[in-house]
Amino acid sequence: MYDKMIYNDILPIEDPNMNRSENTNAKLRLTAHIDARGRLIAVEGEKDVPFEIKRTFVISDVPAGAVRGEHAYIRNEFALCVRGSCRVRISDGREETTYALDRPDVGLLIPGMTWRTLFDFSPDCLLFVFSDAHYRTEDFISDRDEFLKRARE
Repeated sequence: MYDKMIYNDILPIEDPNMNRSENTNAKLRLTAHIDARGRLIAVEGEKDVPFEIKRTFVISDVPAGAVRGEHAYIRNEFALCVRGSCRVRISDGREETTYALDRPDVGLLIPGMTWRTLFDFSPDCLLFVFSDAHYRTEDFISDRDEFLKRARE
C-alpha cells in the first residue's frame, strides 16, 4: 500500500490563495506515491498541469556556469527538476523573479510571453520541460528588447 502524499494543488507565487490560472507563474505541487519500493510522481496534462502536453524535452549535463534559455516563448510550459537543482529567472516584462527548482514533486508553471533564464545547474541536474505546443521557431523571441516591446503592447 502506498503512503500517499497529496500535493495536487497549485500555489501561485504572489498569492497562495489565488485561483488556478494559465496566465500566472505558479509552483505546482504534484502527487507523490512513496513506499518501500521508492517514489512515483506522475505528470498528466489537463490534470496536473493546466494544459494538454504536446512536447517534452530534457535538459541535462549542463557545464558548470552555463546559462540556458535567455528567450521568451509564446506558449505555456511547466519545468520540473527531477534530479539535482537549478534556478529559473522569469520576467513578464514588468517584474522579474528567480525560483529554485530542487524537488521532483514541485515544478514551475511558466505562462506564454514570459522571458526565462535557466542557470546555476547542479552537476546532476535533470530538468524536464513540458509544453502545450510542438516546437516552432517562430514561437520564440530571442531578442530581449523585442520581448520587452511585445510584452508592453
